[in-house]
Parts: sequence; structure tokens; C-alpha cells
Amino acid sequence: MSVQPPTDAPPPTSGPDGPPGAGWAPAPLSASGSANYAGMTSTGQPEQPRAAGGTEIARYAPKRTLGPLLIALIGIIVAVLVAYSALRPPTPNPSQSPTPTRTPTPSATPRVGTPFTVRATGASGVWQIADQRWDDQGLAILVRVTLDDGELTCYFNALPNNGQEVVRGETSGLNPAFPTGPIQTGSTVSGWVYFPIERSNTLVFLRTANQAQISGIEVAG
Repeated sequence: MSVQPPTDAPPPTSGPDGPPGAGWAPAPLSASGSANYAGMTSTGQPEQPRAAGGTEIARYAPKRTLGPLLIALIGIIVAVLVAYSALRPPTPNPSQSPTPTRTPTPSATPRVGTPFTVRATGASGVWQIADQRWDDQGLAILVRVTLDDGELTCYFNALPNNGQEVVRGETSGLNPAFPTGPIQTGSTVSGWVYFPIERSNTLVFLRTANQAQISGIEVAG
């Protein structure tokens, strides 16, 4: 015998698989007009990462270094300096300025004559035989004396090389004759002196009354 289903079934209860109960209302839609379900939008597209998550990722991204920028900047500066050095006119070097030429100081003319100093008085100067003349009777010499210091009354002797004795000078017949008075400081006197000697190489001495040989000059015979 067959069993017949009951005519009156119990009403379905509310649950996940059942119809909504009394007073149920759908959830409001999001601002975009679509509801999210398990990471999916109502359009079926994957949910995009939140803005906060993007900021966190940017924090861990590698930072840009300034090395390439600094290298490029240094290269530009070097290029500018090289161009400036090549284009600017050369600066004159002070060390290459012409050195002023010095006018040579004229050296003092060497004094002509033989220096002498009188031991007793300290009188000093130079003397020379400016000219000489031999004749049958003897030798005439032109003597020039310059006195630098002191006072001097001078005389002359001659010593021939042929063995004769010392001969005193005499007043010459040539003009001007050598003066017999004292010579003062800064003065120059000259005159002829005569020696009655035979011709030969002769040594003529400048002397004073107290010093027989002050200085000597040789005369060729």
C-alpha cells in the first residue's frame, strides 16, 4: 500500500539556505554602486589595493641617489673652467718685466806714478819721471810730484849702474826747473833736474834732508 505525502508541509525556516525571514532588508550598496563579495566587486573585477597599502609599498621602494647628478654637475663646472682658461688673455708675468739696465759707474782712473811715504813726517803722495834727456855731460829728467798728505821739501839723487858714486841732483838749465821750496797737501809740482853722470842705466831716488832714499825709479841709459 502506498504512502501519501502529507498534505500540509511545515513552513520553511529562515537560514543560509532558506528564504529571508520577516523584516529582512538588503544591505545598502557601496558608494560605487556595487556590493563587494569576498574580494570581488559586483562587476566581477578583482578588488584594487587600498591607497594605504600603496603608501606602505612606496616606503620600501629603493631611493634615488644624487651621485649621477653630482657627477654631471662637476663635469659642467670643469668644462666651464677649461673654456675660461683657454679664452682669457694671458696675464703678464711680473718676473718677465724688463730689468732696468744699470749705467756702469766709471772706474777711477788709475794714478800714474810711484807712491811714496816719508817715514819721518808721514807725508805721502806719488811721483814720476815724465821725460828724460841724455847729453855728453849727464842726464836731465822731468819730475812730477803730487802730494796727498803732509808737507814735503824734496831732493833727488842718482846712482848709476856703472859703478859711479851717488850723485846729487842739480838745478837744470831746462825750463821749468824743479822748485826747491816746500810742497803743500793737494799740490802737484813739476820741473827739470840735472845729474852730471856718465850714460848708463841709473836709479833715481826721491829724498828729503833727513831721509836719503824714500822711493826710487830706474832710468834707461
